[in-house]
Amino acid sequence: MITANRASSSSSSKTNDGGEEGAFIASAIAMGVPTLATLAYPSALVTNGLGLECATPLFGQSFSSLASVQHFSNAFGTDAFALIALTALYTLADAAKNSRLNSETYQRLALAMVLFTGSFAVAFLGAYLQSQATGETGPNAAAVGGLLVTFAPAFATSVKAIREYGPGHDETWARVGKDFAEAKNLNERSETGGYLELFYKVSFWTSLVVGGSFAFSPLSPLAIVNEMEPSSQLIQRAFGLATVFLLAPTQYILIDAAKRGRLGGGTFKKLNLSIAASIALIDWMTIYTFGAATALSPTAAQLENASGGVYNYVGALAVSASIVAVYLYQGVFAKK
Repeated sequence: MITANRASSSSSSKTNDGGEEGAFIASAIAMGVPTLATLAYPSALVTNGLGLECATPLFGQSFSSLASVQHFSNAFGTDAFALIALTALYTLADAAKNSRLNSETYQRLALAMVLFTGSFAVAFLGAYLQSQATGETGPNAAAVGGLLVTFAPAFATSVKAIREYGPGHDETWARVGKDFAEAKNLNERSETGGYLELFYKVSFWTSLVVGGSFAFSPLSPLAIVNEMEPSSQLIQRAFGLATVFLLAPTQYILIDAAKRGRLGGGTFKKLNLSIAASIALIDWMTIYTFGAATALSPTAAQLENASGGVYNYVGALAVSASIVAVYLYQGVFAKK
């Protein structure tokens, strides 16, 4: 549980000794090396760590089944969100360098990192314990340990930033409630934010709804096949956890920036670009794996347990393409 001393007005005037900055940079390195390696070669985690079929086209491997296509798509799509997490850690390191960790923007980012890394730790541990109890296919101890080692520095450093620079436990969660109330009011927009503020609000709620359908339901809205064993459920739900606990909070930060006319600031341009890059990678994955699955010529029996169809894919891609365009434009051309 995050507990904190109330941040004093002198927080912003503290002289930073480089401790927090170095900790966030180290956290980014600890997370970046394995997650980017997994993005390039997801088979290492999926096959060796989770015990599932997978193939990595970048390394000349071919899909042998619909399940291998789905496992690749879930792992690759989830790992694409690492670009947002790494950008968040970089901006937090820069905020620490400039004694700005008490800012609401960076407090929100730090909380997002706590929720994102914490939810993954719980999910991996839960899947491991379930597999041990039932004998079903689940993540092995090495995969769980690797995940904890990868995410623990970011979790601990973000918790420390909230404790030392945040407004306190009660005030932190009260702010979360106010943020939800702000995002819920779609009809109220600042003169500065205008329709761009509305766009970010709609994106925020879309991420919560879509991400929640992956994270909290055993059936994926885009599944080629629905599998119930712990490892399969884990990589399906992980995509939703990253959407709900990382993407959506980052989008709220952009709502606030749009409202204040601050989208041209370096932090917000970086966050916009990281979201654009992540969604673009997910779109590429969706197009590629749809073609790969079609090439396998699945039978009606093989598709009996599918919950995703061509209309789901087309709709998802149409929405994603428009979203990427806005995030990319704001990341490149937004002005202070």
